[in-house]
Formats: sequence, structure tokens, C-alpha cells
Amino acid sequence: MTLSYADHPALQGDFEPARYDASLYDCEVIGEIPAALNGTFYRACAEWFYPPRYPDDSPFAADGMITAFRIGDGSCDYAARFIETPRYLANKAARRQLFGYYRNPFTHEPPMQGQYNKADTVSNTNVIFFAGRLLALKEDAPPMEIDPDTLETKGFFDFGGDYKAPTFSAHPKVDGRTGEMITFGYEAEGLATNAIWIYTIDAGGKVTSERKLSAPYLSMVHDIAISQNYILIPVYGMVSSMERLREGKVHWGWDTTLPSHIGVLPRHGDASDIRWFDGPAMAMVHTFAASDEGGVITLDAAVSDGNPFPFFPDVHGKPFDPAGARTTIRRYVIDMNASGGGWREERMWQDKPGALSRIDERFMGHRFRHGLLSFSDETKPFSGDMGSRRPTNSLGRFDFATGEVEAMFAGPEFGLQEIAFAPRSPDAPEADGWVMALGTNYETMKSELLIGDTANLAAGPVARVRLPFRAPQQVHGNWVPAWSRGA
Repeated sequence: MTLSYADHPALQGDFEPARYDASLYDCEVIGEIPAALNGTFYRACAEWFYPPRYPDDSPFAADGMITAFRIGDGSCDYAARFIETPRYLANKAARRQLFGYYRNPFTHEPPMQGQYNKADTVSNTNVIFFAGRLLALKEDAPPMEIDPDTLETKGFFDFGGDYKAPTFSAHPKVDGRTGEMITFGYEAEGLATNAIWIYTIDAGGKVTSERKLSAPYLSMVHDIAISQNYILIPVYGMVSSMERLREGKVHWGWDTTLPSHIGVLPRHGDASDIRWFDGPAMAMVHTFAASDEGGVITLDAAVSDGNPFPFFPDVHGKPFDPAGARTTIRRYVIDMNASGGGWREERMWQDKPGALSRIDERFMGHRFRHGLLSFSDETKPFSGDMGSRRPTNSLGRFDFATGEVEAMFAGPEFGLQEIAFAPRSPDAPEADGWVMALGTNYETMKSELLIGDTANLAAGPVARVRLPFRAPQQVHGNWVPAWSRGA
């Protein structure tokens, strides 16, 4: 069979697959990498090794890759490697794409057709370092362990057999003080079920609690938040059903008629202690974090009013609405002492859309002040060509106390991916350190890692690590400081 991407218009330009592993020693650097910046920026990427069977498939179905920027002593080495999932290996053996629409086994080729298990996963969504292990995550399967030095795939990891849910979140939360992880799996009793299992895993990697609950309806639960005393679980109108899957459709569809819910579960309570709070339609795909005091919870998140993903169509046939997809910073206040079941929404920063939100992870689960995000500043010039898309061109630090934003403009030739944050030291003040993101240089169509100092973001990048090629598109990534690995 002839291999070609010619019939896949979505896989052209900056989304054209490169399809290769890579290793690059001592990358070219413009500017100066701070001497104190020492660690690895791991990125989880989605890259089609073989073209999708359906040209309108979700990019989230692309094969997983791990890339690593290893930084120390002012230098940087780069490596990239495909994650050798059972799916990736099966496709390579067949020399073609055997798997159909995103998370729909009824569209696979035999013998995979109609079966759905961890062998379907592409492990392409996030990568974390926890309890001494590097784990690649995709919310349809258990973690896939990766060697942190060679990026070799080791296989599925289930925490010594104590993690029993068939799925595992791409966004577990690790308490910044205790080191314990709060994680979950949805569709946790089989395809198209509304079951969610919540797990607590201690800093050494031992499962300490397992709780099972049911969501108001089956929804994508891509991210959660934790505060000092609570776990917050957003449920919104990105839905699926067994009927939908048997009809041969992509897994998710958007239903604007459904109300949204936020489940609040005590971190040390039973599943029966969960309370569901209700509100109007919205999509809370990513959260910053949450905090609580006296039973009043504040949850900060990047939220859109409508469907954020054009490749997950409206279930009622409505056309995609770009204005409804616009994601902005909002705060949700939930009073656990009140008798009602709703929340109060505050819209905090509306003029710059940005969907990929995070905080200084050392403050996760506790009081925090700053949010970090990549965003699009439409007032800035752009010299490239992205068609109707606008580039994510800035990295920002948002002050939730004052509403002020400090921002670093990447430059007119760049489109950026998700922000990562590196603290200046283990005990540095909150959000004091360096921000970084991989960018596509649309003049050269090659990739550069841009690094900025939060002490003066407006000054622009202090360093640009230049690659002699275009790296794969990132989904999520994380900075792992050398001190966290005992180095």
C-alpha cells in the first residue's frame, strides 16, 4: 500500500507529520540560557505515523511521542521518540492504519473491530514525573511508563496492581506540599459508561484510597481541580453514547442543551459525600487550580461558552461557532454552607483567549495567587500564514488578586504551544522563575524553544533554543527540575 498524506488537508503545513525519532546534542542557542535552569522539559506530542483512516478524525487520535529538552549549565540537548504502544506496533507490523475514529472501536479494522481496551490507546496527551517514574498519559488507558533518560517505552504501569480502573486521567493533581496524587478515570466501567473512579496515591506511588461514583451523565472529564479539602469534577456537554459509537461516529459530540455540573467531593470523604452543583452550558476543559476557606471554594479555570473543538461536531447538527469556542479566565465560587446547588461565576480576563492554563505546581492544592498561560494577543503583528487561525503568540502570568497580566510576546514570526514553568529554586516565591514554550517559526517552518524570565517578561525571551527541523505538535508537557530527581 502506498503511503501518502495528500488526501488529508488537516495534516499539511505546521501539522504535516515528520514521523521520525530524533537526537540532537548541544542545540544552537540564541541569547543565553540561565545557568540556574537545570532539568528537563518533557512534552507529550501527537504525530500520525500512518494517516488516519478518516480525514475528519480528531488529532487526539494521533500516535504518541515524547520529546525532551535537557537543560543544564547553559546548554540544551534534544531527543524525541515514538511511544511504542500496542496500537503503534500493530500499525507498523501491518504497514497501515488499522484503527478508525477516535475512541470508536466499531470503526477499526478486524480483528480490532468492536473491541475497546488499553491496546487502543496512543498515550499522547500528557507526561509527568511521579514517584520516580516518567509516565505518558491518555485518559482512555492506564499510564505508559517511559525511561526518563532514553525515552524507551517500558509498558503499562498500574501502581503494583492497586490501580484497577481501566482508564487514568491525563491531568492528575499532585499536592504541592504532601506530594500525594489525586487522580481519576472516567468511563471507568466500560465504554460509554458514566462511572468515575477517584484514587489517592501517596508520594511513594502507593494507592491509599479508591472511590467510585456516577456522573450526572457521560461527559468528557479531561481535567479536575483540588483545593485544601476538596476535589472538584467538572461535567459539561461533551458527550457520547453507545448508540453514537455503533453509528460509526467519532467518540465525542457537543450538546449545548445540557446543563453543566461541578461535583465537589471531600478529599478524605466517601463517594456518597459528593455534591453536584449545577449551572448553564459551558466547557471547562482545563483548570488552573482551586482553594477553599470556611467551606467556600474558589475554582479558577479557562472556560468557553460553547464547543471548543471543531472536530467534535454538534449532536444536533449546528455549525461550529468560533466565538463560542473562545476560552477566557473565569472564577467559580461554590459555597458548601449554602442550601442551593449552584455557583457564582466571575469573568476575570476576557480580551485575550487562552485555553491552556496552569499554576506554579508547588502550590497545587493550597492557596495560590498566579496563573500561567499561553494566549493569543491579537494586537500584536504576525508575519506568518496560518489561514484563518490566529497564533498563540504570548506567555503570561496572571495575578488573580489584582487582575494584572505580565506578558512575553514571542515575536511576529511565532506560534506557541503550551506554557511550562520552572521555579527559580525549590523555595522561590510563587511563580518566580522561568516560563518556556515550544514555538513554530513561521518564517523558517522550524521549531524553537523560547525561554522567558518572570522577573521581566516584557523584555522578551532571554534564550531561544533552535532546532534544525519542525518538532511534533505538543498536547501537554511539564518541566521536571533536576532537584526533583535527586540530581
